[in-house]
Amino acid sequence: MTSSTSSLAGARVVVIGGSSGIGKAVAARAAGAGARVHIGSRSADRLAQAAKEIDGATTGVVDVRDEESLRAFFATVDGLDHLVVCPGDMAVGSVYEVSLDHVRAALDTKIVGQLLTVRHAGKKITPGGSVTLIAGAAGFKAYPDMSATAAANAGIAGMGRSLALELAPIRVNVVVGGLIDTPLWSFLPDDAREGLFAQTAQSSPVARVGRPDDVAVSVQHLMENTFVTGAVVHVDGGGTL
Repeated sequence: MTSSTSSLAGARVVVIGGSSGIGKAVAARAAGAGARVHIGSRSADRLAQAAKEIDGATTGVVDVRDEESLRAFFATVDGLDHLVVCPGDMAVGSVYEVSLDHVRAALDTKIVGQLLTVRHAGKKITPGGSVTLIAGAAGFKAYPDMSATAAANAGIAGMGRSLALELAPIRVNVVVGGLIDTPLWSFLPDDAREGLFAQTAQSSPVARVGRPDDVAVSVQHLMENTFVTGAVVHVDGGGTL
């Protein structure tokens, strides 16, 4: 992975949404670079599994849609150097049919949840530390049946750039993942998911869908590079070209 000379060695890294998918890959990569990693997630079962797989990681249950849950979670965090926020909800369906509950869940997780996470973590981040928000490609390339999710993803990018000015000298960046093979897509039947992945790979300049570690590599770079802030970094295999 990464040598012990990484600037993350000894750093305190909090990964919200770090019990699966991209967040788990970020947590594993940070721990491999010598960071002290604390993972937050809604699922106690997934947190327990992540703690078994990632050496030294500590965990806490938190729901970014619930401000009191966030307040309690960060009350146990004395200080941190890097915050990574990996929300996971999507609203998929025609504008005429997608349920209001799904729309609100996507917006509450991706927009409100990320904002509230920064609210409760921000004053505990060391000057020169960083915040990395995760968005999805649907906010930057048009897809049918993804209007609410697209609005949320595009909003994260705008929020991140504004926060980069507001929170300076803490650095704030946004990573936009393309189609990444994570449990997020488990709502699709197996044949539909495999078809989506195959179609995406065929049309991609890199001829494959993404892996969680593809995104984690870029998140690590943004944590370590002290001259990058306000960036919106696309990790999508050229999918939005």
